[in-house]
Amino acid sequence: MTDTDTTTGQTRPFAAILQEIRAGEVADQAAALMQDLVAAVREHGKKGELTLKIVVEPMKGNEDALAVSGDVTLKAPKAPPRAAIFFADDSGNLLRDDPRQIALPGLRRVDLPTNQPKDLAQ
Repeated sequence: MTDTDTTTGQTRPFAAILQEIRAGEVADQAAALMQDLVAAVREHGKKGELTLKIVVEPMKGNEDALAVSGDVTLKAPKAPPRAAIFFADDSGNLLRDDPRQIALPGLRRVDLPTNQPKDLAQ
C-alpha cells in the first residue's frame, strides 16, 4: 500500500478528494457544522466535537471501482437546563415556598406580567 498516486508519484490532497464526495456536499456540510460548533463552544465555554466519517468499500460488480461515502456529525455543547427552586415538606412534596419559613401577615406575592423592570420614578 502506497501513499502516492502511481501516475504522478504524488499524494493526492485529502481536501481534493473530500470535495468530490457527493459533489462537495460533505465538505460543505462539514464547513457549516464547523461554524455551528465554534459558535456553540464560544457561547457555552465547553468543548464540542465534529466527526467526519469516510467509508470506502468495493463496488459490487466492478472489482476495480470503490464506493466512497462521507458523513459529518456534530456534538455541540449545550446550555445546562434551567432549574427551578423548590422546597420539600415533611411528606416529600415539592413546594415553591419554604414550609419552614414563618409567613408574615399582610405580605402577598405579586406576579408581574413581564420580567421588565417597573419605572417607579413617576
